[in-house]
Amino acid sequence: MPNPRPNTLFASACRVGLVALVSMAAQACAVADPPAPSATSIWFAALTGDGCTATSNGKKQIPADVDTLVAQWTANLANGDKKTGTARIAGAKVGAGAWEIKGIPVTGQLDLDVFGCSKDKKLVYAGRNNGVQVQEGASPQPVRIFLAPADKLACTGSPFGSPKLSVARALAGTAALTNGDAVVVGGLGTWDKLAGSGNGIDAVDYYDARQGHFVAGPKLSSARILPHVHAISQDGKQPQLLVVGGAVSVKRYSANSPFVLDILVPEKLDGAAPSIKAELLDLTAGKASTKGLDPTKVDVGVGANILSSAIRLGTAILYVGGVSETGQIMDKATRLGNPEEILTGGTGKSDSVKLNAARVRPALLSFADDTAVIWGGAVLANGKAAAADAMGELLEAGTPVSVKLKVTGPASLVDDPNLSTVAPVVVPVSRTADVLTFVVAGGVPIESAQTAVAAPSYLVTVTRSTQTAELRPVTVGGDKLRAGLFGIGLGLDGRRLLMGGGLVAMSATADVQPLCEKADPNTADCVIDSAWVVKVPATLAPGDSPVALELVTKLGLGGSRLGVAVAPTPLGALLAGGLASTRTGDTAAVIDDVGQVLTVTPPAADAAIICK
Repeated sequence: MPNPRPNTLFASACRVGLVALVSMAAQACAVADPPAPSATSIWFAALTGDGCTATSNGKKQIPADVDTLVAQWTANLANGDKKTGTARIAGAKVGAGAWEIKGIPVTGQLDLDVFGCSKDKKLVYAGRNNGVQVQEGASPQPVRIFLAPADKLACTGSPFGSPKLSVARALAGTAALTNGDAVVVGGLGTWDKLAGSGNGIDAVDYYDARQGHFVAGPKLSSARILPHVHAISQDGKQPQLLVVGGAVSVKRYSANSPFVLDILVPEKLDGAAPSIKAELLDLTAGKASTKGLDPTKVDVGVGANILSSAIRLGTAILYVGGVSETGQIMDKATRLGNPEEILTGGTGKSDSVKLNAARVRPALLSFADDTAVIWGGAVLANGKAAAADAMGELLEAGTPVSVKLKVTGPASLVDDPNLSTVAPVVVPVSRTADVLTFVVAGGVPIESAQTAVAAPSYLVTVTRSTQTAELRPVTVGGDKLRAGLFGIGLGLDGRRLLMGGGLVAMSATADVQPLCEKADPNTADCVIDSAWVVKVPATLAPGDSPVALELVTKLGLGGSRLGVAVAPTPLGALLAGGLASTRTGDTAAVIDDVGQVLTVTPPAADAAIICK
């Protein structure tokens, strides 16, 4: 497991001014002046692999398009003040040594951004390390920063860890840690194309965002596909996570089955959930472990259901809906309060909430407090989609019953029979105490469960005080925003969203062929092979006309991908694994172990100033 103290700089007491040594771990950096005797050698990650932007590869190489390195730092001082600074090294060279950043004050909280600029003054690489400690005296220690191409997709990797997952998987759970790292938990590890079924795995991988690599963690107590994962420790040095629910096996959609949810769910629901409903995953360096939790002490309620949803709400974890082991679609939610008590062997107190509709894999979001919005996945008892007035619910903290949201918008959208979907890709844009805005795309329409192509894409503005949800269609370059079942969705800084990937249809027929041009219409399904970074405008024109999203960049995923594990990183996102197809190939061919990282330029970063 990662070193529990990887983020420490030492300020030299024998120099005029304070000096820190920074070793660039990845695509960057060189030496301006001869290094101090205690300096460490600069090394670089080998960034290669399918679907990754071409980058320099080797321990002492700098990408050809990097000419200047720039570091910007912000220190939070003991008296509450902030101090900032910039260091610049022009004419980056290949070689060994350390880059000295002078003038950094002794502080327990230093945030460091490093940028690579091209000869034509463009910002081409970026990386961040938050929470660096600067200490007086002792020997200088390296602080490594993983630099990746800005606004592009690159492979992870470094000389010390693995650039890939320890085990290939799709449909894994993820959690972001307080130190900026991420964890990939469980997932689908085997697949039989003939039977159309697969089994889960118990693997855990820790992703170090500063070094850009994976480290294998302890095994779970049980295999889990699509588990819920929550970081409940606020100490970045001792990551502890609650892992809940999931399934031990799945299968693909059966065209002759009347059950609308027969898409990558267990063939037999009875016994498909892990026997241990919840476990504690401790990733503390030197003593990483897993521990099954007593259900009489930690009652996760509907969180143990197949295709339930979950969200952390500060003082509680909310679990919603799903399919029970008897096949019942649930109209209930469970609030697990004070999960931190679980760390000390205490009891996780839970209470049950009655919903207005039974829901399967709905989207969960929150306002600036603990009030939640439940969106999509609504299914009536007869297996039909619920109407628009059942699309969303508002759940105030501590209340036993949710409130149905009143849905408004253009009739073409509000009355669309494909509005209600299972597992929609939903990404928040902004939130206050009263207004929550998010974008919806993909998922499988309950009315046409063999294809996701008919699922609308739209923007939702929920106003808490009026209990309303206003819908507006969204477009990207005049076209529909696309994401399939178990697609990619994540909010980035500056009203930017990452969306795409996912299963569109079980057959690559003519109507969906443009979304999966490489798929054989006779033998393959249709899975999207791209993702998009889009930006939502800060102000919306009045009326109900479509909202035009700005296309920031289109990302090739290196092939079709569904069930990619996605987690936020300090400057973007980690993408890991994924299933290429449910109808072609065997386990080795279709389940991926590739780790990819998207680094985006910070909204406040002015390339003209940084790369002057």
